[in-house]
Amino acid sequence: DKTEVHIESPVCRCQAHLLWNRPRFGELNDQTRTAQYVRALKEVLKPHSVCLSISDGSLLPILACYLGAEQVFTLESSTVSHSLMEKIFKANHLQDQIKIIEKHPESIISSDLGGKKVSLLIGEPFFSTSLLPWHNLYFWYARSAVASHLTSDVTVFPQSASLHMMIVEFKDLWRIRSPCGTCEGFDVRIMDEMIKNSLDFRESREAEPHPLWEYPCKSLSDPLEVLTFDFRETVQECPIGKEGTVSLLRTGKTHGAVFWMEYNLTSSLSVSTGLVKVSGEKGYCQWTPHCKQAVYFFSTVSAPETGADCPSAVAYAINFNPKTGDVMMDFNLLS
Repeated sequence: DKTEVHIESPVCRCQAHLLWNRPRFGELNDQTRTAQYVRALKEVLKPHSVCLSISDGSLLPILACYLGAEQVFTLESSTVSHSLMEKIFKANHLQDQIKIIEKHPESIISSDLGGKKVSLLIGEPFFSTSLLPWHNLYFWYARSAVASHLTSDVTVFPQSASLHMMIVEFKDLWRIRSPCGTCEGFDVRIMDEMIKNSLDFRESREAEPHPLWEYPCKSLSDPLEVLTFDFRETVQECPIGKEGTVSLLRTGKTHGAVFWMEYNLTSSLSVSTGLVKVSGEKGYCQWTPHCKQAVYFFSTVSAPETGADCPSAVAYAINFNPKTGDVMMDFNLLS
């Protein structure tokens, strides 16, 4: 007799793959990165700490519990992240120690926190909607929104962030902005002109996200800290800006500037979302594989005839607008 066998489709129902992409899975499984957060939490966590975590699908609440926090709350703004984190906390037998609040920061009321004041505000920070490195500064705005629920001596973790920049030469990535000219005997200069006009409308003056561990490049300048953001204070109203000149230490084609964030967890411990190290005299760069960096392509890539032959420095102007959360930038190649 033939018996009908029902084979269940291999469908993932854990919901983690809906919330986390592959780089995020790698980030959460990076033991070196996790160890850095553990060391930093040990410095700031006290037995009576009341913690509030603000990051999407973060494991920081679990670490805070294991390290002895009295009470831990975590903010999950979506139903999917709420459901997933509930499963993870239950699997770790922490469902009674960690309370999930499914609200946006500005909607929190005192009863959500059991009438308690938060003495330790924590975040990686990571938000699933972020595309560019500075988009995770949403943590700063969230910190400002919950200010009335914090103790007067609250510890904010990370305590600050900084935006870093470096001038680079790409091996291949520059080609996405370079005119094609003739391809396989076909003249596509009309298309080149259309693309250039479209970029000049707006995009040529903006940075775009790229996972640079996939695209070899070499540094032409030293890394430079251009902006700092103090999370211990609420978001300020005035724009934050910096102008200056960065010298080029190596010869090469100045294709663009790369930006990334570094988060100062404590005064002595930090994590980077960008440059890991610069190797050798030629300046080959190693980047973290878990995050995308922001790349601003110089006009010399799309219009080589307009650039300096051998620039010795790059003048820059970087501005952060607190009202919009945008970072605007402008560059000039100096001979």
